Amino acid sequence: MPQYLADIKEKEFFIQDDEARHLTLVARHKEGDKITVFDGKGRQYTARIERVQKNFVRGILLDVCPARKSAFSLELCFAPTSRNTLEDVLDKCTQLGVDSFQPVRTARSEYDLLKKWDGKEARWRQVILSACKQCDRADVPVLKEPTDFVSAAQQDIPSLLAYEAEERHTLAWGVEKLDSPSFLRIYIGPAGGWTDEEVVIAAQYGILPVTLGPHILRAETACIAAAAKLL
Repeated sequence: MPQYLADIKEKEFFIQDDEARHLTLVARHKEGDKITVFDGKGRQYTARIERVQKNFVRGILLDVCPARKSAFSLELCFAPTSRNTLEDVLDKCTQLGVDSFQPVRTARSEYDLLKKWDGKEARWRQVILSACKQCDRADVPVLKEPTDFVSAAQQDIPSLLAYEAEERHTLAWGVEKLDSPSFLRIYIGPAGGWTDEEVVIAAQYGILPVTLGPHILRAETACIAAAAKLL
């Protein structure tokens, strides 16, 4: 059943603007049709359309959809390598269940996201929202403003760092070492990997280096693999 982002009030829902136009003009729904609505914060319902107007849809809620949630919240802290791979990471990792994205600039970053943030933020949030609708997810992950690696590392968050030189300690070991926290951050470096200085900085702030397996992965593949393994 199609899913649409809605403003949910008690027993009713309201959909406006672009979402309403997509529902009526593209999907061609009409009064009386059943759909699924969600508020982006974890609530999801089956619903029925009661009234359709230009750029506005109203309906009633029918049944609550069962909540589906991972064992812990995961934040992906990653260095984007290009616009296309960034969007692929946002899409695939939203489907996998990542709760928040923290883009970072590292010493070997080749794609300076900070210079393009204002012009691309809306597009990237739409990629996340589209992934939520596609995979029937009721909550929309948070996309944080980009920051540099050192500033991110200084935050007091239980964290793991995917490091190609680490051969022994796995993701499962890292989660156990951090006492299975309810909120966890995983750092994924750029195409050129982490510098020795960044690995030292990570260690200073208690970020544990872990391996994702025996092979060197592309940065975007590492993001998706880490999210899949952890969630």
